[in-house]
Amino acid sequence: MNNVIETLNGPVLWAVALITVGIVIVQAVLIYRVTRKHAKDDGILTPEEIRICLKTGGITAVGPAAAVFLLALSMISMLGAPTTLMRVGIIGSADTEMLVASMGAAIAGVTLGTEDLTYAALGTALLACAITSAGYLILTPLISRGLGTRLKKAFSQEPGQKQSLLSILLSAVLPILIFSALAAMQIAQGLDYLAVMLLSAAVMFFLNRLSKARNITWLKEWAMGLSILVGIICGSLAAPLF
Repeated sequence: MNNVIETLNGPVLWAVALITVGIVIVQAVLIYRVTRKHAKDDGILTPEEIRICLKTGGITAVGPAAAVFLLALSMISMLGAPTTLMRVGIIGSADTEMLVASMGAAIAGVTLGTEDLTYAALGTALLACAITSAGYLILTPLISRGLGTRLKKAFSQEPGQKQSLLSILLSAVLPILIFSALAAMQIAQGLDYLAVMLLSAAVMFFLNRLSKARNITWLKEWAMGLSILVGIICGSLAAPLF
């Protein structure tokens, strides 16, 4: 077991993890540059709107990132720091990674995080994580190939022409159905989930109305992030009550 732990936190895995995460950072920078150029050249967003989008997105990501960080701390004790950095840095779902890794180790007859962990069980756990995330690599190019052209055709509208049924479905109906399904999945887990969701929605509604009434621009940008933070804090406090 000690040799396995040394391997999990050894220089080889650290090198692989840093290279992998470095590639992800370079990809993110390149995608941002292409997106910014496209928005500027086609007049989709002004520089100020881009700044607001980035700021709002960064603030909103704090809540989910904090939850992933807390789960990643548990994952470090089972898979080591470099492997956790590599998996969470790419996928960003520590709970899914822990579940899949535990299933992989169980297939090898070992419980992840125990003294019985062997190289074979570790390899099976990491292979299970790799196979799970491989779906992104396979489905993304298949689904997104030519998607921009099809969406542009669906949303293109001639002057005086009514909006097509497909564009209404994609822009309004489909997002409502997806978020309704996600909300229903959370509500089904218990009353504490329902209470947190309603509280977060109420906080965000209040902050948006307050920012509009008082003309507080920054408050509108922070509304979602603050509502998520309130939901996390209140959910932790209310969980024992349900």
